[in-house]
Order: sequence, then C-alpha cells, then structure tokens
Amino acid sequence: MNDLKPSALHDEHYAPDEDEPSLPSSTPIVLTDEQRQLDRSLNRKLDLILLPLLAFNFLLCGIDKTNIGNAATNGMALKAGLGPDDIPDSVSLLSVTFVTLQPLSVALGRRVGFKIYLPLLMFLWGTVTMAHAAVWNRGTLIALRLLLGAFEAGYVPTCFWTLSTFYPKYQLALRIGIFAACYAGAGAFSGLIAYGCFQLPEDRLYGYQWLFILEGAVTLCSAICTFFILPKNMETAWFLNAGERARSVERMTAEATLYSHGPVANSAAAHGKAASTTWRDVKDALDWRKVLIVVGNICATLPVSAFGVFAPLVVKGMGYTALEANLMSVPPFIVGAFGIVAFVYSSDRFRERSLHSCAGMLIAIVGLAVMAGSQNNKLRYGFLHVCLAGAFAAGPLIASWLANNTPEAGVRPLVIGMNGYSNIAGVIAGQLFKSKYSPKYETPLIITMALLAFGILVFLSIRLLYARINRQRQALISAMSEEDIEAERLNEERRGDQKRTFIYGL
Repeated sequence: MNDLKPSALHDEHYAPDEDEPSLPSSTPIVLTDEQRQLDRSLNRKLDLILLPLLAFNFLLCGIDKTNIGNAATNGMALKAGLGPDDIPDSVSLLSVTFVTLQPLSVALGRRVGFKIYLPLLMFLWGTVTMAHAAVWNRGTLIALRLLLGAFEAGYVPTCFWTLSTFYPKYQLALRIGIFAACYAGAGAFSGLIAYGCFQLPEDRLYGYQWLFILEGAVTLCSAICTFFILPKNMETAWFLNAGERARSVERMTAEATLYSHGPVANSAAAHGKAASTTWRDVKDALDWRKVLIVVGNICATLPVSAFGVFAPLVVKGMGYTALEANLMSVPPFIVGAFGIVAFVYSSDRFRERSLHSCAGMLIAIVGLAVMAGSQNNKLRYGFLHVCLAGAFAAGPLIASWLANNTPEAGVRPLVIGMNGYSNIAGVIAGQLFKSKYSPKYETPLIITMALLAFGILVFLSIRLLYARINRQRQALISAMSEEDIEAERLNEERRGDQKRTFIYGL
C-alpha cells in the first residue's frame, strides 16, 4: 500500500503546497490542461488585485498602530501633557482590546462579509488615528488607543479568512508571507513619513499632529477605495470572467471535500461563506498542542511588537537626534521585509515550517545579544538589522503551520482567531520598553532574548511530538487497505487532524 501514503496527493496532477499535510485518498484530483490554464489566469488576477489591496491596507494598519513611537521622538509626551510612561502604557492597553476583542470581531466579520466589514474597520480606525492629533492628557490617549485596538482587532484574521476563500491551501502560504511582509514595511514607511512631517513648520500644529492627521486621512481614502474594489465573493468578483469564476468555485469545492469533513462545512468553505460554529469546533480548536504553539508565538512575535513601536526610541538612544532616529529606523524594517519573504519562500521550497521559524528567532537572538551587550552604537545599529531580518519570519510561518494542521473547515477559523492572542506580545512590549530603561534598553532586550529562547523550545517540542505521531500513523497507513482508508476518511467520530490517516506538517 505504499502508493496510498499521504504523499500520494502531492503529485504533479494535484500540485498542492509541498509541505501540506493531507488525508490519504485513493482518488487524487487530476487537473486538465484547461483547468491548469484557468488556475494560472485566476491566480494572476488575484495576485494583481486582491492580494495587493489587502496587503497595502495591512501596511496602513501597521503604520496607524505603531506611529505613536515616531510621535514620541517628536516630544509628544511633553507637548501633549503626558507622563514619561504614558505612551508605553498606552501601547500595552491597545493590545488589551486588540487581543480580547479579536475573536468577536472575526466572528462579526464572517457574519457581515469581508466586502463591508474590512472597509468599515479601516474607516473607524483611520478616524481614531486622526483624533490622536487632539490628545491633551493621559485619559484621552488611553481612550483612543483602546478604540484603535478594538477597530484594528479583526482586520488581519478576517483578511486571512478572505484569502483562504480565494486561494487553495496549497497556494496560500506564500501569499500570507507577502501579506505579512507589509507589517515590516509599515515601520519603514512610518519612519519616512515621520521624517517629512517633523520638518513641517510648527506654527499651527506640531509635527506629530501632522503625522496622525496625514496617516489617518490616507487610511480613510483607502477604506473608500477598498469598498468599491473588494468583491463580495469569488462568484461575483468583477475582475474574473465567467470561466474563472466557475473554476474558482470548482477548485475550492474540491479542496473542501478533500481536506474537511461534512457537507455543510464543505459547502461553506467552497463558497467563501461562514459555516455555523459548533461546540465541537470550539473543543477541537482548543487542542493543547495548538494552544501551546500560540503561547510560543507570543514569545516569537515579541521583538516585532516591540520594535514596531519603539524602534525610533531605541535608535535615538544610540546617539541620534529625533529627526535622524526616524530616518535611521527605515533600513532595518526594509531588511525585515526582505527577510520575511526569503524565509517564507524557503519554507515553501523545503516543505517545512517550524525549523524555519526557529531559525528566524535564533537570528533575532543574535541581533538582540549584540545590541544588549555592545557599547559601540554603530555596531548596535547594524545588529538591529540582523535582529529584524529574522524576527518577522515566525509570525506568518506559525500561522501557516497552525492552518495547515487544521483541515476541518469549521475549526480552522477558530484556530486562526486563537492565534490572534499572540498579540499579547504587544502588552509585554509596552511594559518592557519603559523610559527608565532608556537610552540603551538593555534589560528589555535581555528579557526579549529569553522569551525568544523559550519560544524556540516550545516549537521544537511540538515538532518532535508531531514527528512521533506521524511515524505511528505512517506505520498504520502502510497496513491499511484502500477501503480502510476511505472508511477512516468518512468516519464521523474522528475528524480533521484527529483522523488516523492525517499526517502533520512539520
């Protein structure tokens, strides 16, 4: 029965994501030349319209979330009557609403539909961003940051769900990586915009006020454009012709039938609609191994959350002026954007997720170690680039790892939403990078290193556990007949990754 092992699905006829775990099947999907041509045309249009639109808006989301770090270098605390730790505290409190409201926001988005919900979120958080220009005390700052976290909470997971309704799983990982790279780009663009705004005359408004107004206004304009450009679903996408629309539904239906269990979930997944969530879905999503991966991801994303906001302040502490610090914070984030694309590409090519995540985290640890231990500011600035080259990799790779190992259509959105709790890293970052640790921030950097090391330990442990389960299941599969495999696929007692024929991606 070697021809029925899980890799049987990964042949040239089906062409799935090469690290994709699967349910063995005796009837692999065979693509005709016409279907291949339609897939290429369909993906090209999605890559040129849908993906750039959502990715650009994620860039704006990152800018509006992290620009308070740029504003801090312009003396916002003093000019707005704030205390020395009010800005770090506001960063932590934003993460509180961002994390706690994410499941509710995602559920609401799936109910309303992404065409309406995503532009609405953008319009709301863009308005709140502009309102930051009117901050005059701690209370108004905290209130606005809480609102900003609430309105941004559902954007990323709703985008992940949106992309998953247009792209099959085996074509999704690289797109998520490109999407996630825009968060690294947010740090670069925010620094450039701040550099320009802080050189404007301050006869009427301070530079940081111009920053909030300009960046919030761009988000409002993009929200309006997104409403008119974003399709309601694949069946009504204005940029697809009739053949491409039919093929898009066909391929998602085929994938849903192959990887998920149950006609209701399959139909919803294939048409980009939200299937009803059951208590069994919730129970399956709370698999302790997946929960532990999310805990590890909190540690893995800590440097991203920290430097996304505080990089200008860290760079300023290296001896640069406020204006220079914003400009000097641009190159490290550009390196980070290239780093994330390189890691995701390599991850797809070598069919692996966890070790690539750990490698990126290890590179980040090296950068942090030099930044914390060296007295040479030029060397410290150089190793900030090294840190960010690896720090951004784990986020999208772990998200893909979790999604790949959650084939059940009703459970996967819950697991993706649960992964949103990794944004607790923002709470930690806000409490670590306090003004009392400036200008070198040695203690926060050392603590970040320790948490990254713990995250690596978590991922390696889960990888070893999954590998052991895979060996056991491979041995079982090799002894199963074709009828046994089909019976297991239709078994209602076990579903998704619980099935004895499911092989975990590593």
